[in-house]
Amino acid sequence: MEKMPVQKPGKDEVLVMVMAVGINYNNVWASQGIPISVIGEDTGYHIGGSDASGIVWAVGTEVDDVKIGEEVVVHSGWWEPDDPWVLSGKDPMLAPTVRIWGYQTNYGSYCQFARAQSHQIKKKPKHLSWEESASYMLCASTAYRQLMGWSPNIVEKDDVVLVWGAAGGLGSMALQIVAALGGKAVAVVSDENKR
Repeated sequence: MEKMPVQKPGKDEVLVMVMAVGINYNNVWASQGIPISVIGEDTGYHIGGSDASGIVWAVGTEVDDVKIGEEVVVHSGWWEPDDPWVLSGKDPMLAPTVRIWGYQTNYGSYCQFARAQSHQIKKKPKHLSWEESASYMLCASTAYRQLMGWSPNIVEKDDVVLVWGAAGGLGSMALQIVAALGGKAVAVVSDENKR
């Protein structure tokens, strides 16, 4: 455990007091330096963690859609604010500058106060606990990119979609996304206990 100064939010950023975090496989990769070293060359540190729920603590000067005190979740999609893909109105999750917050950025959720871009901040579902709401965003965005990021192979109404490993975090999110898009998921699990 390290003590660091609390980061100040940039003009388009939000500081979140973290109530719960999710653990993802990218955190294992980060701890091993595989497939890339995640220690920031310019900072000398890396704060991991790509999922969080918490309370908005501070907002940047240009943030007007998030208020201090709101209960929120943080999604893992980080991108350059001036990315032409994003500015053109295309799906930002497929932008060339997209990075995974807390893995490909040197700051994430494994801290008392997490700094994120304002677009990463979403309202916490009221019916979920802090822990439940901190556990799904990275898997959901990864499943979304897999199902919607490879035109013309995107899920449409009545499409049959094979979801291999449907009992895990990524697979369970894929099942829900396919259903929300009107597709028909065929779930594959490794044993009866996972069914």
